[in-house]
This record gives sequence, C-alpha cells and structure tokens, in this order.
Amino acid sequence: MIPLDISMKKIVIVEDDQVIRESLKEFLEINGYEVMAIESSIDLLQKISSFKPDILITDIIMPDKDGIEIIIETKKYLPNIRLIAISGGGRIDSESYLNTAKYLGADATLKKPFSHKELLDCILNLTK
Repeated sequence: MIPLDISMKKIVIVEDDQVIRESLKEFLEINGYEVMAIESSIDLLQKISSFKPDILITDIIMPDKDGIEIIIETKKYLPNIRLIAISGGGRIDSESYLNTAKYLGADATLKKPFSHKELLDCILNLTK
C-alpha cells in the first residue's frame, strides 16, 4: 500500500462502465480512500451533497450526461473540489475530449486505458 495524504480521503467516481467503476473503487478503497461510485451522472450534486468528496473522477463519454457537463456543473457549485477527467475517446479522439475537460476546469486528465498506479500518482499530485 502506498502512503496517502490524509487531507484528501473522499473520492467520487462517475463511470458508466461497471467493470471500470468497480475496479477503480476497489483499488482506491484498498489504498485507504472512502469511495462513492456512481453509474449515472443524473442528479450528481444531490447524490454527493452529504458525502462531501475531495476529488471527483469522471468519465467524459456517458449516455445520460457527459463529463464535460459534469465538470462545468461541479466547478460552479463545488469550486474547491479537485476534478480528474478520464476518457477513452468516442466520435473524436480522447485527447480532444481531455483537452476540453482541462480547459473547462479539470485539474488532471487520464487517457484510457491507464494503470491504477497512474491514477494514484494523479491523485497524489493533486494533494501537493
């Protein structure tokens, strides 16, 4: 287990792919984080209001509301939350989506597929 910065302990994952969502949740919990994993971004702010996450990890391409909308909405209502955008692409390459996410307020981006270590490094860099 890698030592954590205990100032950031709560993470929300918004990912429509169940395998990815559960894999990330399990890995982060093993590393000491409290994790809320959400399949759908509908009513996201309402779902996480009592959880009070430090970091939100969102996929970009999802069926109900895309990650770009989530980033804009979240930054508006929770300006201090750290955001990580993840994407494997869609109609355009993932780099374009991730560049847009970064421009709109994502603190970090990861292109799928990424390793658990890359994700953990990204989270730890956000706590510096």
